[in-house]
Amino acid sequence: MTVGEGEDPVRPSRPLEGEDLETTRWEDARHWMSIYADLLEFKRGILGRVKRDLSNLLPLAQKAAAADLEIIEAQMRGYEARLDLWYRRLWDLHGLWLDPAGRMVRHKGREAALTKREFQLLQFLLDHPHRYYTAQQILNQAWVEPALFPEEVRNYVRRLRTILRDLEIPVDLVNKPARGYSLVFRAE
Repeated sequence: MTVGEGEDPVRPSRPLEGEDLETTRWEDARHWMSIYADLLEFKRGILGRVKRDLSNLLPLAQKAAAADLEIIEAQMRGYEARLDLWYRRLWDLHGLWLDPAGRMVRHKGREAALTKREFQLLQFLLDHPHRYYTAQQILNQAWVEPALFPEEVRNYVRRLRTILRDLEIPVDLVNKPARGYSLVFRAE
């Protein structure tokens, strides 16, 4: 999986003590994903509180808080990059393989051919794990030719859900109101 075209790749934060991306155990990958997800949630809480209280501060304190916001946001980008690394490692350990040339997806000996848009949607969601995208964002970012309507995104999502289920890939393509679609690993 690769960073999308036109995207600015984020440098991962330094690994935490005990991290080993070469692990052969998917449980280890899940463990580190959980840690980074918790760190991100903690930082989101701090970020929300600082932003909420920013207007109540004196101008000099607002300037200092704005600098703190930049630091927190940079830490979050690093944590997201580490989480992305662990997602990719988990996919490797679970035996997921994508063939962009043939638009094939293979998982543990089973495979399926995808249409161009199905493959682009799956690739996009895999390249952006643990993030939610609205139908409009998917139209603008996942497909090279976004000449579709948001309702059509739902059709592709439904078709992709069927393929994921048929291949028994331990992931759900979920939709959260007001947030959008994301691939979420199932707890095994």
